Amino acid sequence: MTTLIAAAPSRPSMLRRAAGFVAVASALFLSACASMSSNPSTGPDVGLYELRTYTAAPGKMAELDARFRDHTIGLFRKHGMTPIAFFHVYTAPGAAADDRLIYIMGYKDRAERDASWKAFADDPEWKKVYADSQKNGSLTSKIENIFLSASDYSPKLNLASSVAPRHFELRTYTANPGKLENIHDRFRNHTMGIFKRLGMTNVLYWRPVADQPALTDKMVYLMAYPTPAARTTMWQAFAQDAEWKTVSTESEKNGPLLKSPGGVASIQMTPTDYSPVK
Repeated sequence: MTTLIAAAPSRPSMLRRAAGFVAVASALFLSACASMSSNPSTGPDVGLYELRTYTAAPGKMAELDARFRDHTIGLFRKHGMTPIAFFHVYTAPGAAADDRLIYIMGYKDRAERDASWKAFADDPEWKKVYADSQKNGSLTSKIENIFLSASDYSPKLNLASSVAPRHFELRTYTANPGKLENIHDRFRNHTMGIFKRLGMTNVLYWRPVADQPALTDKMVYLMAYPTPAARTTMWQAFAQDAEWKTVSTESEKNGPLLKSPGGVASIQMTPTDYSPVK
């Protein structure tokens, strides 16, 4: 009989493992500090969310930001809307800048949303602000929007911000036919808890409103992390997590839940200086 004796790990391997542990521990500590520094009060009761994406015209992002910062957000509130968060798309060092401004609005329901936007569009102050800001050309080249409702397991809307602005990620999943509810069950019962244990912040989870055919098999959610580096470290830890591996295997016994390729779309984002949630 042959006895196998495992070799002791080399010193470089031990150092790499120790460095990984320190990185995860540091990320968890930063996440906890951000959480403790936030005001625990929650925001208004929002029944409908709107995710809006503006593509700035070339060279116009600063002017678009200024219009939101100095005028638009105040007018939104004047007309009963709830500005929640405003983001620039995160640009990794050396990458080309992304000209999208992504923001989230909240309303009681669709009727209130439509009435508020009509009042906003008819407001003389907005008409003047808009005309003045467009004198040298439009600030946007494209505007897109989708409507979302909170899932039953989503954290409640919290308009508090951390002392240090966090790094955010907007993730959209496309399910294989008939698998969307399996994805929601996996998040509800397992995935969110694992995220939390690893120091990630579950911000909001949504279902697209039903009258949007292109979004039928999709779910959308928003995450936060202390830093871009922490986000990378936490997702690496998630992929190697023993509980997650078991959950993933068990949930996919009858086939994969996500479409492949293209089942996961991710946008990393940085909050603007005027964003209510940071």
